[in-house]
Amino acid sequence: MILGIDPGRDKCGIAVLDSKLNRYFKEVVSTSKMEKKVKELKGQFNIQKVVLGDGTKSEDFQKKLSRYFSEIILVDEYKSTLEARDYYWKENPPKGWRRLIPLSLQTPLQPIDDYVAVILVERHLKD
Repeated sequence: MILGIDPGRDKCGIAVLDSKLNRYFKEVVSTSKMEKKVKELKGQFNIQKVVLGDGTKSEDFQKKLSRYFSEIILVDEYKSTLEARDYYWKENPPKGWRRLIPLSLQTPLQPIDDYVAVILVERHLKD
């Protein structure tokens, strides 16, 4: 199992996937609760490595996570938010009058940091 994390100043996206990209967990949590959530997930899943976005706060996250995991892989986050928007809209197509507005003009109705975490794991496995 692989833990994907999109680090951020206020919130972060967390996802647990296997090597075949099956998703077992995906959530956005506040940065202050990230460490507690990661400990819970480590106990729940047999996580072998962590894939961490190389953007905001990644150095701080890497230090904290090194207490629990020996393998932490940094992945380039370039344009991952744009990809996450596409992922979000595929899984949550607009309904009602929102269907009439182009997706490029809409903002997702919830934070998409968890989708970014999924994309980071996908990028790692494609390399």
